[in-house]
Amino acid sequence: MLIKQVKSADTLTLRQQILLPNSDINACIFEGDDDKSTVHFAAIKAGAIVGILSIFQRSNSSISNKKGFQLRAMAVVAEERGKGLGLQLLSAAEKHAANNNADYIWANAKSDAAGFYRKANYQIDSEVFEIAPVGPHQKVIKHSNKSAG
Repeated sequence: MLIKQVKSADTLTLRQQILLPNSDINACIFEGDDDKSTVHFAAIKAGAIVGILSIFQRSNSSISNKKGFQLRAMAVVAEERGKGLGLQLLSAAEKHAANNNADYIWANAKSDAAGFYRKANYQIDSEVFEIAPVGPHQKVIKHSNKSAG
């Protein structure tokens, strides 16, 4: 499995198929997708994109005013789930954030993905909130080693 950086447009098909299946493809374009500080990762198998994750340089004032990076639009095709692909994508995004002096990484994760993030050493906020039309979410946070000390 190859993990590599791709253009935002390369993520749209999976975003629509997996994350926003009842939405127009234009709803899958996020503010900041094409910012210079935004990076999109794809997992490629046999020439096809089978997983995606985007990371945006974006702080969250409810966490900290320090330098934050937001994970968005993690998706893996059903037949590739449970094989460690999500962790590989997450690792690539975390390395990018570390290389850019992040103080923390955060995401509004689907509530049913909380266990995945917990295994990856993220703190899970117990408050559940709704993001329409996707469903219930929880904030997940991972502080960098540099801000832990």
